[in-house]
Amino acid sequence: MTIKEALDTSFDMEKQGYDFYIKASNKAKSAAAKKIFQALAEDENRHIDAIKKYSENLAGDLAMPKLSIAMPEHADINKRLLFGKGPKEALKGISADSGQLKAYEIAMDLETRGYNFYEKAANSIEDKNIKELYKFLIKEEKAHYSIIASTYDYLKAPQDLFFKEEKSIMEG
Repeated sequence: MTIKEALDTSFDMEKQGYDFYIKASNKAKSAAAKKIFQALAEDENRHIDAIKKYSENLAGDLAMPKLSIAMPEHADINKRLLFGKGPKEALKGISADSGQLKAYEIAMDLETRGYNFYEKAANSIEDKNIKELYKFLIKEEKAHYSIIASTYDYLKAPQDLFFKEEKSIMEG
């Protein structure tokens, strides 16, 4: 896989994720669900902007930018969504209708496919700056998957999240 092919595929995947998260946010019934999907869309948009910078440099035969230049610093998605709250408190108000569950299932699939592709790209590309981008994207996809899966699990069985929180307190 060439760098151009990897960047083009990455751009398409992030754009697909962005479009999906915007649509899911607009359809979400609860403020908490809207907030989750909006945060995911914001991250996908940041990824798109970074990938564009790398693609533009590649097209102009310029050196690849450092990640810190292509991707401005931002708070981790968990910090932005939880604001110091526990998962149970942060997820309060999200309802488990079948459409909402399906949206989280699709989101988990998008993030898994992104993670797998970025891992493959990171392992097959030699350019250290591009490799750094893909390692960053791997970390982001993993964080996205984690928040989506936690929300999905909560929607399927809210009592289990309560038990997990209580159990961790009991275990010390």
